[in-house]
Amino acid sequence: MALAQQTNLADRREEVAVLVQALADSDPGPRAPWVYCLGRLGVNLRGLLTDPDPAVRLRAALAHEDDPRSQELVLAALAEPAPAGVHQSEIVAAAIRAAPHFDVIATAACQVVRRDSWTGFDTGWGALVGFAFAEPYGEGRPLTDTQRALLRALVANDQLWDPKNGSSGFVFTQAGLPSSRTACRQLAV
Repeated sequence: MALAQQTNLADRREEVAVLVQALADSDPGPRAPWVYCLGRLGVNLRGLLTDPDPAVRLRAALAHEDDPRSQELVLAALAEPAPAGVHQSEIVAAAIRAAPHFDVIATAACQVVRRDSWTGFDTGWGALVGFAFAEPYGEGRPLTDTQRALLRALVANDQLWDPKNGSSGFVFTQAGLPSSRTACRQLAV
């Protein structure tokens, strides 16, 4: 796929897309990787937004983020574990781009935060915290109901509170939040 993205092949992307589609049609395996390649080549995949395979639908949606149907699919997918062939970080990033503000994705974001591991500090739960606290929290400033819900989800996830993990603490610092689980629990009420 990286080869097809080379600038010296830009005028041959349609030709490459035809070859990729032929390979995809002959491959009995998962279709999502092929849909990803075709999307990167600029192929119109909107016809796949209703595909029965959730990974194929999401791949098509991620290739056409400006389409309202794609945005609906991405926002709905945020609430569920990512299907095989799609990484959660891709869904999180697309949902953040599609949502005009955190409240739109808050319920689904809380589900991601509850199930994510500390490794999502930059592209998973951490990106969602950054979106929810685009303006870092300051002492004495009231939290919104959705920010409180997010804090409750953070507090509920044991994996995010290992004091040896500086990456998690950095997320809290960037959001203006205390890096103490007890302090976050108190803020959430």
